Amino acid sequence: MQLESNDKIRIFDNNIIVAATGAVGYTQRLHRQLEQAINGNIFKNFKHDRLTQHIAKKFIEELQSSFAPTLPVHGGINFGALLGTIIDGEPCLVEFATDNFQPEYKEKKAFFVSMGSGQPLADPFLAFVSRVLWKNTLPDVKIGRFGLFWALSHTLKYAPGMVGPPIRLATLSKRANAWVAAESDDYQEAEQFIQSIESRIGGVVSDTPIEAAAEPAPVPGSAG
Repeated sequence: MQLESNDKIRIFDNNIIVAATGAVGYTQRLHRQLEQAINGNIFKNFKHDRLTQHIAKKFIEELQSSFAPTLPVHGGINFGALLGTIIDGEPCLVEFATDNFQPEYKEKKAFFVSMGSGQPLADPFLAFVSRVLWKNTLPDVKIGRFGLFWALSHTLKYAPGMVGPPIRLATLSKRANAWVAAESDDYQEAEQFIQSIESRIGGVVSDTPIEAAAEPAPVPGSAG
């Protein structure tokens, strides 16, 4: 199977979203492992930790079969992935760390994550979005998608040499009692909304009178 070099995000089996960062060849190998897991009913028969540990184990074994470096002492695999899928009827987000590909479920207040070369810019902006827009709780699909687009747009703008367009987003949503994954392709409304928010913030700040600094009290003159 031939995969394009920009195939960093992909939907499998209608309700499994995988995004990867790192070597394209590793992405291709991960995709093949996931296809084998789907064909072997692993996603249906394995639950939670057993599922994610199976994915990590099989992928690392695949890399080791060609003597790819996988130990932290050698810098790790320098490849990570995000998995969004349905487990026991509930949507889950799993991070496979870039140094050792070990899985971690993103939950409670840490329900979001970024990875890749733009992470130093994306992480603090996602924290801002979570506090201001999402109120530190899991948002609905529409608000969640807009917050992610805002964070990605910010990252692209200020790290142009590290992260390149286009922005690609995929979401899981429930339709007629079934969870369906789909990629978004129309971001015009989100772009206009971002411009509106930033203009309003700038307007509020510029229209707010700044109190003049109080003049220091005169220093009493020394006795002559």
